Amino acid sequence: MRIIVCVIIGTAILSSSCAGTNKNLRKSNKSVTEDIVPKVEEKQISEPGIEIKEVEEKLVPIDEKLPYPHRYFVIIGSFRNPDNAKKYQGQILKKGFSSEILKNEAGLFRVSVMSTDEIDHAREDVRRIRRIFPEYYDTWLLIQKK
Repeated sequence: MRIIVCVIIGTAILSSSCAGTNKNLRKSNKSVTEDIVPKVEEKQISEPGIEIKEVEEKLVPIDEKLPYPHRYFVIIGSFRNPDNAKKYQGQILKKGFSSEILKNEAGLFRVSVMSTDEIDHAREDVRRIRRIFPEYYDTWLLIQKK
C-alpha cells in the first residue's frame, strides 16, 4: 500500500514539474522568435466586441512581380516558408476566397484575400470574414507603406 501511495505522489510531482519546465521553455522560445522577427508598427481598432489588428509594412516583389497597387490588404494567413503560403492559399481558394500572396521586407509571406484603397471597405471585410468564417478569427489588416 505504501508503495502505491509513493508511486502516485512521485508521479504527481514529476508531472507538475514537467509542466512547469514546458511552460518556461515556451516562454524562452517566444522571446527568441520576437528577436528574429522585426518589430512593426501595429495598432488595434476597437469596436464593440471586435478588435481589428492593423499593421503597416513595406511590401516587396515576389519573383519580380509587384503586389496589387492597393494600400490595404485583408490578411488571412502569414508564413515564413513560401511553399506553406501556397499550400494555404490552395485551401482557402477551395472555400471560395480569391487570394494573392504578398511578401514583406522581413521575408514573411502574407496570404491576402482582399485589397482596396478604401480602409473602411477593408475593415468591413475583416469583420465579415470573422462573422461568416469563425475559424479565421485572427484575420487582420495590412497597410502598405509607401
